[in-house]
Amino acid sequence: MFEITSFEAGRRLRGSVLLAIALVALIALTVGLFPSIQETGADFDAYLESLPPEARRAFVGNVTTLTTIEGYLVSQLYQFGWVLLLAIYYAYAAAGTVAGEVERGTVGLTLSLPVSRTRVVVGKYLSLVPGLLVVNAITFLAVYLGVALVGESIDVVDLLAVHVVSIPYLLACAGVGLLASVAFDATRRAQTAGAGAVFGLFLLDTFTFDTDYEWLGDVAFSRYFDPGAILVDGEISAADLSVLLVAVVVLVVASSEYFERRDLSG
Repeated sequence: MFEITSFEAGRRLRGSVLLAIALVALIALTVGLFPSIQETGADFDAYLESLPPEARRAFVGNVTTLTTIEGYLVSQLYQFGWVLLLAIYYAYAAAGTVAGEVERGTVGLTLSLPVSRTRVVVGKYLSLVPGLLVVNAITFLAVYLGVALVGESIDVVDLLAVHVVSIPYLLACAGVGLLASVAFDATRRAQTAGAGAVFGLFLLDTFTFDTDYEWLGDVAFSRYFDPGAILVDGEISAADLSVLLVAVVVLVVASSEYFERRDLSG
């Protein structure tokens, strides 16, 4: 299992570095704009208040002001970049793991080795973890240094907590992609299903939040990762973190069990 993880992680290293570089560029642009945003903060806060609740939930989270560096980062970086874009990215990446082997016809060769189907699934899933850690480590440093360069200060523990808690959230989203990967033969179909499911869950969370149908959004992982609560209020929900960790285990086990029973002869 760890041989598969090591091999696959090595293949993904370049992609993870390129992703981190792209995010650093986004962070530099976002943080660099903060001083000018802060100067006209009243206008932006008024605009924020005028947004429909669904739009505020989707794009700025639960923050109420853009004039503090914490609220600004949540609304302009983490809510969109982490809660949505990276979630879709890792679901998409995970969806291509097993489905790619099946589509290329190399899964038979892999399974001819002394390795079970479960070990293949788990090994490929774990190969996402090193890259995810690298991306979060680099972006954490980029945000912290960027904030310092524009003359602001931020609680380093809270900032670190956002990145640490994002790991189980992103792994849960990757678990959705993994499930799609073992369910479909075609890579593109699996990636579309995995990424589409994560995006659909995000929309479900957005449009049902604080409504009579809020309970429907409880299946969305984005409901259990709130960058604003962590960075602005310094609060980490142990219950939400537990839900994400349980979801990771359930999705990986379900994917492994399904792949064990799946007929690959066709």
